[in-house]
Amino acid sequence: KAVVSTQEYGTLLYTNNLRMINRALGVLRGKFNNAMATAPPPPKPPAQMNIVEIVEYNRIPSMISYDRWWLFTWFVMVPATIASGINAWIVENEHLSHGPPAYIPYDHLTQRVRDYPWGDGKRSLFHHEKYNPVPGEGYAWMKKEDDDE
Repeated sequence: KAVVSTQEYGTLLYTNNLRMINRALGVLRGKFNNAMATAPPPPKPPAQMNIVEIVEYNRIPSMISYDRWWLFTWFVMVPATIASGINAWIVENEHLSHGPPAYIPYDHLTQRVRDYPWGDGKRSLFHHEKYNPVPGEGYAWMKKEDDDE
């Protein structure tokens, strides 16, 4: 094995990284050019083409469509998904920065035909003590704070 100096190793890494970047740019350039292309007219009328010629001719538009959707997915939808996720995170943090509104026992919002078959019957299956009031009682954590005082 040949011993490679640190400087030579750094040069090799730099060169390999440049090659990978150039290759990725070449792939993107090819996909973009293919996505912007239009399918050529068929070599002869479709009625005169056999099935093999039709399948071969139909591969051209399908590759154009594939590259358009590939570019759309990675350069439009992925950034849009990330942006909407960041927006949801910001809005939710702002929403959670203050407590829930005061509990007002509206009868029409808490109508129950019968109690739930679990627990005390007032809490839903996905009940959260902080965010969901108990019908007729209010928020359980506010009740505990009042009891502590």
